[in-house]
Amino acid sequence: MKIRLAVKEDKENVLRLLDELGEEVNKRMGYSPHNAEAQKVGGVIFDEILFRKDTLIFLVEDENKLVGVATLYLLPNMRHGWHRGHIEDFVVSESARGKGVGSQLFDEIKKYCKDNKIKVIKLDSGVDLTDAHRFYEKNGGKFSEKMFRFDL
Repeated sequence: MKIRLAVKEDKENVLRLLDELGEEVNKRMGYSPHNAEAQKVGGVIFDEILFRKDTLIFLVEDENKLVGVATLYLLPNMRHGWHRGHIEDFVVSESARGKGVGSQLFDEIKKYCKDNKIKVIKLDSGVDLTDAHRFYEKNGGKFSEKMFRFDL
C-alpha cells in the first residue's frame, strides 16, 4: 500500500472514487441536487486544488488501484494564531474497507499536520453515516461541535 499526494493524471480515478461516496450518501440520505452539480464541476475543482498551496489531496494506492482519498484544507485561525486542518472527502473504496486503509491514510495526514505545526484537524460527516463516525472515533476523533449548513 502506498500513500502519496495527487497529481493531474489522477483526476479520473479520484472523481470515480468520490462518485462512489456520493452514491453511498444518496442511498442513506436521499438524492441531493447538490450532488449532481458537484459531479459536473468536480474536475475543474480538482485542477484548482492541485495549484493551491493550502489544499492537499492524499491518495492511497493498493496494487496500482486507487482505494482511498482525502482532501486536507489548511485554514488560518486568527483567534488562536495558528492553522488548522480540515478534512473533506475522506473516502475508502467499499472493496478496501476493514483492511486498515483508512487508518493508514489518517495516520499519514496526522503526520503531515504534526510535521507542519498544524495543531488541530476537523472534519464534518453526515449525521446518518454512523459507520464513518465509529471509524473517526476509533482514530482519535471526538464529537466536539455541531455543524450547520446553509444552501444558497
